[in-house]
Amino acid sequence: MPDTCTLRKMLAGGLTVFLTVSLLTSCRAAGPEIGSGEAAPPQQTTEPPPMEPPPYATGRVSGLRPLTVLKVEAGPKSVELMPGGERIFVNDLYAHKNFIFDARTYERLLSVPLPDEPVEADFSPDGRLAWVSLYNSAKVVVVDTELGTITGSVPTGSIPKEVAVSPDGRWVYVANWNSNTVSVIDARAMTRVKDIPMYGTPRGICFSPRGDRAYVCVMGGNTLAEVDVDGGHVVLRQIPCGQNPRHVILSPDGNTLYVSNNAPGTVTFVDRTSGSITAAVKVGRMARTLDVTPDGAYLFVCNYDDGTVGCVEVASRRQVFTYPTTKPIGLAVDARGERLFVANYAPPQITVLEIVR
Repeated sequence: MPDTCTLRKMLAGGLTVFLTVSLLTSCRAAGPEIGSGEAAPPQQTTEPPPMEPPPYATGRVSGLRPLTVLKVEAGPKSVELMPGGERIFVNDLYAHKNFIFDARTYERLLSVPLPDEPVEADFSPDGRLAWVSLYNSAKVVVVDTELGTITGSVPTGSIPKEVAVSPDGRWVYVANWNSNTVSVIDARAMTRVKDIPMYGTPRGICFSPRGDRAYVCVMGGNTLAEVDVDGGHVVLRQIPCGQNPRHVILSPDGNTLYVSNNAPGTVTFVDRTSGSITAAVKVGRMARTLDVTPDGAYLFVCNYDDGTVGCVEVASRRQVFTYPTTKPIGLAVDARGERLFVANYAPPQITVLEIVR
């Protein structure tokens, strides 16, 4: 048996070994020693996914440049970009026809004979059906845009003009110029269910993004009639928008109504929720059809009596330039915001312009 002195030495040696091992283990657990030659493990970071570019052109618009001319027959009243953006639809008033063109190749796809003068059109959400107002016939016809045939018709008031289809495709509103009414059509049943009385001549119409409200230009007055679509198609309020309003469209975010005022030659900005005017921009004589670029940055307007298309910068609230074109009556911006289609009364044609950025 070892003596007491020897035991003390053994215990002291064991304690030293224990402390040394514990210290080394602790250092290894804490990480590599400085100067050990081992690299520190990389920090784990989560990179945000790359931003997808928007599916439309953006940036400052500096002008318009002619690309081509699409020939029609006589007095085109309006031109519309169809759902999906691949086709354009022309109401050729005096030719009594609709023309459908490929928006990329400019090929004429269809010529649809009609029994009367077509004024305006709007479409089922899938673009298969076009609802077309006929000036002298007190009705709208339904055109199959694939077959080029008329598949039905619905009576309206006298001299129907603007046509608007609700976002879900359920309702069709038609402004009756001579009756001071808006006809409400059940699109599924193809029947007129109601006429909404207006205090003056109605013209332009657009729906809210959800389709629960419609906004009607009372061209014979100075307001937009706000209609409760879900609540029985009744007028809720009259929203001031400037004298002689002709056409109305929504901003891409759905918050602002843009109204062209024919007599004073202005475009009015209206807050859709509050119903208040936020700006009035002087453009040109007899301001008519409007459209907005997909990014919401620019408006284009037909200044009919000036023979120009005006470009309004939304942020600065001013018309930044005009482009000369004969008797512009209707227009549409393409789906990417890169081209503008303009219906010219005379000579009868659709002018295709590049939007220069």
